[in-house]
Amino acid sequence: MKKIFLLLFLLTCLLSFNFANAGVNETGSSSISLECKKTMLKKYQSDLSVSKSEGKNFLMYASVTENDCVWYQTWPKKEVSKKDHKYAFKKCKKEAKKNGLKTDCFIFAVNDKIVWKNFDKQAVLASKDAPLEKKISYLEDDKKPGRYFKDQPDITNEPQVHFIYLLNKDSEDNEWDINGKMEKELMAANEKVFEMTKGKQKFRYDMREDGKLDISFVRFNRQYKGNYGMNYPDAYLTQKGFNDPNKLYFAWADVKHRDGGQGSVHHGYIFLQSKYITNANKRMMMTLHEILHVNGFAWPCTKGNSKGHTSSSTIIGGPVGDDSYRLGVLYDHGDDTCPDFKDSAFLDPTSNNPFNPVELKCAMAAEVGRGKAPNENYDWRKRYSHKKLQKIKAKRTWCTYNVGN
Repeated sequence: MKKIFLLLFLLTCLLSFNFANAGVNETGSSSISLECKKTMLKKYQSDLSVSKSEGKNFLMYASVTENDCVWYQTWPKKEVSKKDHKYAFKKCKKEAKKNGLKTDCFIFAVNDKIVWKNFDKQAVLASKDAPLEKKISYLEDDKKPGRYFKDQPDITNEPQVHFIYLLNKDSEDNEWDINGKMEKELMAANEKVFEMTKGKQKFRYDMREDGKLDISFVRFNRQYKGNYGMNYPDAYLTQKGFNDPNKLYFAWADVKHRDGGQGSVHHGYIFLQSKYITNANKRMMMTLHEILHVNGFAWPCTKGNSKGHTSSSTIIGGPVGDDSYRLGVLYDHGDDTCPDFKDSAFLDPTSNNPFNPVELKCAMAAEVGRGKAPNENYDWRKRYSHKKLQKIKAKRTWCTYNVGN
C-alpha cells in the first residue's frame, strides 16, 4: 500500500512539474489574430533592432488567445540558454496572468528567426488595416448627448494637453466626461499648478470652441481585469488618432488597477477605481504626479532623481500619505543643462526658451532604436549637455509617440 501511495505521489509531482513548465523551450503554434500579429511583429522588430545595436541576443515568448496576446522578451549577452528560456517563460506567464489570459506561453522568436508556426511575416506586413471606425469598440448606449469620440477642432495651434475618459470593453459608463465632474476636477488641478508656480504658469488644456474642456470618450476593444501595463493602451490610442506630437494625452481610466496611475512621455493614465484613489484630492494628486511623468520628469539629470522620481520635496516624489503640493527641484532650478519644468512647451504662458518633451524624449529613444522621433533633426545633445543626459541607457529610454503605428 505504501508503494502505491508513493507511486501516486511521484506521478502527481511529475504531472505538476510538467504542467508548470509547459511551454518552456516549446514553439508556439496557436492561431493569432491579425491585430495581435501586427502588434507582436512591430514589438519584435523594434526590440530586435535594439539587441543588435547592443551586440546582444534576443528571445521572445508569447501567450495568445483568440483575440488577445501578451509577450515578454529578454536580451542575453551570451547565447540563449535554458536559463534564459525559463526566465522569459516565467515572466511571460506572469504578464499573461496580469492581463487575464489563462493560456500558456511559448517561444515566438529567437534572434532573427520567428519560430511561431504558421506566422507569415510577409503576409502580416502586406495586410491592410480595416477603416479606423470599424476598429473602434463602442456600445450603442455610449452614444450620449455632449459626448465626443474624437478630438474636437482646436482653438489654438500651441502645444496642449488633451484628456480622455477611458473604459474597458464591458465597463460600466459612469459618465465622467459628460457629467461635469472630470472637467471640474481637472480645472481645479490646473489651478494647483498655478499656485505651485507662484502664479506664473499652468497647463495649456485642449479646449473646445464652446469654452468647455475637450474630453474624448474611448472604450477598449478588449476586456482587461486590471493591472495592465501601458503598451496596449498606448498602441490602441495612437492607432485611434491620439498621436499628435504637439499634444500630451492623459486618460482617466474607469477601471480597477494595482497602481494609482502610470505615465510616460506622450501618454499617461490614472485608474479611477484604484485603492489609492479614494477622493477628489487623491485624483488631483495622482493626475498631477503622472502628468509630470508625461512631461518627461524626472529626467536623469534632475537633482535627486531615482528611477524617474525625486526626493520628498516634490509632488512627483512625495512620500505616501503626503497630500501637500510642491514642485521643488523640478521648477526654476537654475541649471540650463537640464530640462526645467518652467520651459515645458505645454505650460501657459510659454517661456522664452521652451522645449517639447515629446521631441526631446523621442529623439533620445530614436537614437537608440526604441521609437520614432517627430522631429528627426532635433539636436537634444546640443540643447541639454548635462553629463547624466549624455550617458542615457537604451533600456531606460522610451517614448510612446507612434508606438502603435
